[in-house]
Amino acid sequence: MKIFWKYISHFWYVAVNWDPLMALFMVFDSVRGSLKYGTNTFIPVELEDLTIKNGDIKKASRYEPVSFYMLEKLFGAFRKISSQASIIDLGCGKGRMMMVAPHFGFENITGIDFAKEMCEQAVINMEEKKEQFPGLKWKVINENVLDYCIGSVDSVFFMFNPFTEEVLKDFLKKIDDSCHQFPRTIHFLYASPQHQKLLLDSGYAVIYQKQKMHIKGIIAVRD
Repeated sequence: MKIFWKYISHFWYVAVNWDPLMALFMVFDSVRGSLKYGTNTFIPVELEDLTIKNGDIKKASRYEPVSFYMLEKLFGAFRKISSQASIIDLGCGKGRMMMVAPHFGFENITGIDFAKEMCEQAVINMEEKKEQFPGLKWKVINENVLDYCIGSVDSVFFMFNPFTEEVLKDFLKKIDDSCHQFPRTIHFLYASPQHQKLLLDSGYAVIYQKQKMHIKGIIAVRD
């Protein structure tokens, strides 16, 4: 019953702030995706209600899950251009992206979030994927994304506007430093790309974009 009222509340929130058709689509998408992928990731959470590790909530956004529709579009498009099997979710929340990614060939998945409770829920959700994908490698890291040590082969990143432009700029600098030491191609799968211009100004090129009503996503690359 609780989840039912959360869906109703979300419908009115979207209907008032955007439009009723958008609200209907979002609720339908969430129910469809939850049943298809077996996720427990819908209910939004305010950052003030969470235990934050080394982070400023003024530089982050509250937890809201990315739409299944956009995940499927971005993953489907990415599979046409790359066979890369590893991906890092910046601001993974409850792990919705991590749960969908194995269905599109990702075999090594990392989620990073500075909220303790979000990481705990992401771990629970990913544990449920073991039987379906026995060879899947994954980990959830509870830390500020700027404290993450970028590996020499980390090259595919996912975002759904988890933080401000300032934080993204600093993270892109960390990627630059890593690429200077270990040259490689970097891909960003970016849902609702509010800071798309920053990526472009940093030398990334948009090679795919999709929009449905107010839902938008891009894939950006830099060699």
